[in-house]
Amino acid sequence: MRKYAVLCAVCLGSFLSAYTTSCINIALPNIMAALNFNMDSIVWVSLGYMLPYGSIMPITGKLGDQFGAKTMYIVGFILFSVASLLCGMATSSAMLVVFRIVQGMGAGLILPNAMAIVAQTFDAHERGQAMGIWGAMAAVGMAMGPTVGGYLIEHFDWRMIFFSVGPVCVLSIIFAAVIIPKSRRNAAVTVDYLGAALLIISISLLLIALNQGQKEGWASLYIVSLFYAAFAGIILFLAVEFRVQHPMIDIRLFRNLNFTTANVIAFLAFFAFMATNFLLPFFLKSILDYSSITTGIMLLPMTVGIVAFSPIGGRMADRFGSRLPAFLGVVIIACSLYALKAISIDYSTQHFFIRLSLLGTGIGLIMSPLINCVVSSLPKDKVGVGSGVYNLFQVIGGSMGVVFAQVLLTRREVYHAAILKEYLNPATHSLQEIFQLLQVLWGNQGMDNLMLSTAAHGWLTGQGLLPQQYVMLKALLSAKVLRQASILSFQDVFYTLALVCFAAGLLTLIIRRRSVNLNQD
Repeated sequence: MRKYAVLCAVCLGSFLSAYTTSCINIALPNIMAALNFNMDSIVWVSLGYMLPYGSIMPITGKLGDQFGAKTMYIVGFILFSVASLLCGMATSSAMLVVFRIVQGMGAGLILPNAMAIVAQTFDAHERGQAMGIWGAMAAVGMAMGPTVGGYLIEHFDWRMIFFSVGPVCVLSIIFAAVIIPKSRRNAAVTVDYLGAALLIISISLLLIALNQGQKEGWASLYIVSLFYAAFAGIILFLAVEFRVQHPMIDIRLFRNLNFTTANVIAFLAFFAFMATNFLLPFFLKSILDYSSITTGIMLLPMTVGIVAFSPIGGRMADRFGSRLPAFLGVVIIACSLYALKAISIDYSTQHFFIRLSLLGTGIGLIMSPLINCVVSSLPKDKVGVGSGVYNLFQVIGGSMGVVFAQVLLTRREVYHAAILKEYLNPATHSLQEIFQLLQVLWGNQGMDNLMLSTAAHGWLTGQGLLPQQYVMLKALLSAKVLRQASILSFQDVFYTLALVCFAAGLLTLIIRRRSVNLNQD
């Protein structure tokens, strides 16, 4: 039974990491209000975790080989636990982002070394079942995150999301230290620290440029310099990877068509998925005025869909190859996002349930086929490196998606607000046009045509309204215009994300049923 105790120990780490990752988006609107974030900066609460988490994964497996998987797993768990406590204690936006970076580094050490511990503990004929249990625990953590997180925010505070994992983390670290056997070390393993640093720096500079471009001006010296620096960092990274003996990413792996295609599809799919994950809590809480608990429950169908259909996607890949389930999954994602382009204040629970269930189903269907496509296209000695590259593409795609969603949402809000305000200009639009706009803004709130006509006439002439009433009408109309502009902007973003996924769906058609391995003669 000892090996199953070891499995339990590593499952706890994966469970807590997945739980924290899935519930943080519920808290973003509350964190935004509490620590004076704006829409430009709140994305870094997510990115501060995702970037180090994904970027260091290709090298953490090698660190586990060098220093022992158990040692690096426990170090990662300690980093994650301490950073979680500090996140809950953060008193400023800068502090929270820094602590989220440390938390992401800890999570990045946990996942690959947990997999290595399972592989070392179980024999080959038991390893598949053990990995399935380990993956299921991570899925349970992901499923619990939105609902439990919403409850904690509603009844306590957003800080309880971080504080709640503290006691479990301490017990889990002690349990892991006692139960997990000492891992083998290989001092001869070398780690490409320079390549890792260049990759993280260049991606971070690119994301900062994209995030700040709207605010600073896309042609400003600051933004242009960031783009040039990011481009130079990527060129240097590629040069280093071609020259070092043990690169962080073996560029030659991309000669394999299936490997390259699977990584690009994962990038695009998680680009859309993480962007949607970032946007929905803001729409549900800010536009529809849902509570944190209700928001968490509304997002639950998406997570349940991922958990339920991940095994189905794996079985389909075993039977039909990766192309069919990957194509079906990406098309389902695209259809769900296309349906969300009509999102409005009239959306019911049923509307969200259908669309988010489809989104979760699509993500679940593509996860196993894509990783299977990566693994089956590489020789055995490259599988670990290839899996790390795949995870890196997922996380970078998700990070880019979050920034893209925030930038596009802001730009479209400015655009739609300007158009709607222009419609209220009596000098350029008729009474009928203003009446039609008021019908859109207020028609579903019990105002009949007579009341709307009176409001439109009062707006044009000021007649029939006291000065104080006229000021109130202007304030109400301004708030309604901004809200409607925000709704139209959400629709534009979901439509764009759907187009991205339709493009990814076309890419799945070039996946070969049998991979041609260029590393085998």
